Amino acid sequence: RRDEYMGANLFNERFLSRREPAWHRLGKVFPENEKLTVSEAMSKADVLFKVDKYPQFVRMPDGTELETNSYAIVREPTSDDNNYKLLSTVGKEWTPIQATDLARMLDPISEKFPIETVGALGFGERIFLTLDGKETKIAGEDHHLYWLVSDSRDGTSGLTIAFTPVRVVCQNTLITGLRNSKVSVNIKHNKSINADVEFYLDIFRKMATTKEQVVNALNSLTKTTLVEEQISLIVNSAYPDASKPSRVRLSDSFNKIPVDLWETIKGEQEKHLEEYANRQKRIQTIRDHAYERIDVFNQEFPRFAQSSYAIYQAIVETEDYRRGHDKSGTALFGSRADAKARAFNKALSFVN
Repeated sequence: RRDEYMGANLFNERFLSRREPAWHRLGKVFPENEKLTVSEAMSKADVLFKVDKYPQFVRMPDGTELETNSYAIVREPTSDDNNYKLLSTVGKEWTPIQATDLARMLDPISEKFPIETVGALGFGERIFLTLDGKETKIAGEDHHLYWLVSDSRDGTSGLTIAFTPVRVVCQNTLITGLRNSKVSVNIKHNKSINADVEFYLDIFRKMATTKEQVVNALNSLTKTTLVEEQISLIVNSAYPDASKPSRVRLSDSFNKIPVDLWETIKGEQEKHLEEYANRQKRIQTIRDHAYERIDVFNQEFPRFAQSSYAIYQAIVETEDYRRGHDKSGTALFGSRADAKARAFNKALSFVN
């Protein structure tokens, strides 16, 4: 079943959800009426494994070891993996948030916003959970509100809490590109981390402000009717052209070169041009799917037709359900989330 895990990018079956199985059908389910703290949920999901930092050395041919300024992040062995796992390389100041500390810090927040899901991605380099923020109206439609909490254990980022509405009618996950869609937790992966045990006292005010700003921004998307050129700009922003391979760009710049060398370069160029053309073709196929979803959305919701809101929602739906990605975690993290954010930012730029 490793193929399934890879499709969902889960760390084996480390996933726990309320009420019903997630789209990937992996992990465990707990009853709707069961109230869990973050600590309890993370324990059930088996994501309380530790990560530690170790100094890295360079071993020379004669066996001499040289110190470096870098450190390895290593995950401890787990119940289903007896080996230590190298996750990443970081600098001297980085210190991990242990999962048990993270859970303890988030327990008071889950009293107000109940746990909905908990999981781990990759080989444990990211732990995430969603908190239930109840429902509200956005653009006159029902939306279920969630707070997506994630912590990277590979040095790429710290702890974030992101406001993530889900459109109830179709279950589209609305990832926005707003900088203020994420709450600053003021906890970094540094030596002071375990001293910040009272960090959550300021969180609720920030979460309320963030919710208001994001909801207002989403509502504003309904107020502008776009022309075709603006719609194309949003779609192309979500799905930019493929970058031309470096060897093709290099050969394009050549003028006078020997014939035999040119024949070698030409052969290489043709191979890379074919690869580039195939990537561009895949991007255009996704764009075509997005335009199809725009037409469908305009027909189903005529009051929003041709609005920034319609174009954004169509792209969100394209990313949530397009073939090859329907079982991928990238709707919340990674490429699909990035496409949604680019579309949102461009759509918002047309709002008066």
